[in-house]
Amino acid sequence: MPAQISINGKTKSLLRSVPYFRGLDDSALESIAKVIMPCRYKANEPIFWEDDANAGLHLVVKGLCKVYRISEGGREHVLATLGPGDSCNEVPAVDGGPNPANFAAIEDSTVWVISGEALTDLRQQYPELNEIIINNLAMRCRQLVQRVYNLSFLSVTGRLAAFLIQQTDEGDQLSRRQWTQDEIAAHLGTVREMVGRAFRELQYAELIAIDRHRIEILDREGLEELT
Repeated sequence: MPAQISINGKTKSLLRSVPYFRGLDDSALESIAKVIMPCRYKANEPIFWEDDANAGLHLVVKGLCKVYRISEGGREHVLATLGPGDSCNEVPAVDGGPNPANFAAIEDSTVWVISGEALTDLRQQYPELNEIIINNLAMRCRQLVQRVYNLSFLSVTGRLAAFLIQQTDEGDQLSRRQWTQDEIAAHLGTVREMVGRAFRELQYAELIAIDRHRIEILDREGLEELT
């Protein structure tokens, strides 16, 4: 079993950087630190599986991870990619049911885990956590509604446009080394060939430019019109 994290100023600062714990006092942070189990995973290593017993609340501290489902035909559909500060598996951590999806590391990652039982105790001890969890679940519901809309009403080209906008919020370039066409297809609920065709359509419309290592957005407003 992994060792618990040590309680010091650096740990408290790191805890406060996690949206779940912002605004909590030192006493609450110390209680949380005592129940966190830090786990380290190699790139492509599974973290937990869909339908297994509740794995608890997972908080990504370092690296990049993905939440995904697998179709009966074996095709992967990525529901979300999570970086530092992001969390997953709140639903079973609250209702005690099985994990609703698979979770795996994309690159070497450090994840903090709080068991369902420990989270229940913390929620009873610090009621403000309940509002934080409710707000986070509400945000996830909105994201899922948007994903259902995209899958139902947008073409693959429209879904790709939305993906590029979302992934380049802080700039206009996307690394082709970070995102392969297979990985993008898994996010969009389609196959690699369709993603390649959509990229060509966006290039032909002069909305994006592609070289060997990066994708550059040339017309963000034009992409937004497709979504």
